[in-house]
Amino acid sequence: MSRKTVVITGGGQGIGRAAALHFAQRGWNCVLIGRTADKLEATAADAADRGGAAHVIPMDVTDLDAVATLAQHVPRADCLINSAGESLIKPISETTPDDWERILNTNLRAPYFVIKALLPVLMESDNPSILNVGSKTTFGGYPDVSAYTASKAGLLGLTRALAAELRPHGVRVVLLAPGPADTPMRWAATPNFDPKLLVQPATIAEALYWLATLPHTITTSEFLLQSTWFES
Repeated sequence: MSRKTVVITGGGQGIGRAAALHFAQRGWNCVLIGRTADKLEATAADAADRGGAAHVIPMDVTDLDAVATLAQHVPRADCLINSAGESLIKPISETTPDDWERILNTNLRAPYFVIKALLPVLMESDNPSILNVGSKTTFGGYPDVSAYTASKAGLLGLTRALAAELRPHGVRVVLLAPGPADTPMRWAATPNFDPKLLVQPATIAEALYWLATLPHTITTSEFLLQSTWFES
């Protein structure tokens, strides 16, 4: 337990998996949270191959009763990465109340309560970070993603408020907003997407690691990480 520990939601695939492998290769222990145990176990095995121990917690982060018990399973946390997310591409005329609730629950409500559950553990670190994964939509308006955009814009508001609230306690809270990334979620949502517009998950993981390893009391504001091919 002398090594630093990163807790990652959505650790079974995509950005969460890439972050776990990047941190593990640099000697961090990883706690992987997600709904699919098999994917978490596969990430844990690859993390171990890279030199980092990994602990798996199969959990739906929208289950608030389960989330409330997280601190019982996580004795140490130096960094929390909220990367679990869900996308939705629908015009507002087709977006149902169930769609709205599902997207807001996963992308905004869950990070709030995961942070709340793990904050006492994070506060014991000598350099704690809370890193929220936003989206290009955080900073702009795009058609057919109203629910998703609302959730990610809300996550930015949450991040800014907590950064101000936790600053006196030395807790770094930052939102990293990637452009479209080369992940299973992206390809499931837009199978014909132009690959040159994608950010590789490993690049996002490197940025998250940089944030987590800034000197104590040093932080930055939210920022966008995207392909130079984007015109807007």
